[in-house]
Amino acid sequence: MPDSTNLIHIESLLTIQQAAKALGVHTWALRRAVNAGSIPAYAPFNGRKLVRLSEVIAAINASKIGGENV
Repeated sequence: MPDSTNLIHIESLLTIQQAAKALGVHTWALRRAVNAGSIPAYAPFNGRKLVRLSEVIAAINASKIGGENV
């Protein structure tokens, strides 16, 4: 049985549409941020841009204006 301390967590890549739906934002807004380079994207096989949800959330949090840092 493998040791659970050696497991590697690999985060799934989502399409821009899937990520936008998961976060409740417009697809075009997320696509615009990806095209501007504000959010990293990957095009591993067919040229379709894919994103990691954690990186999208990090980019949104980094652009936060005002309020408390949580």
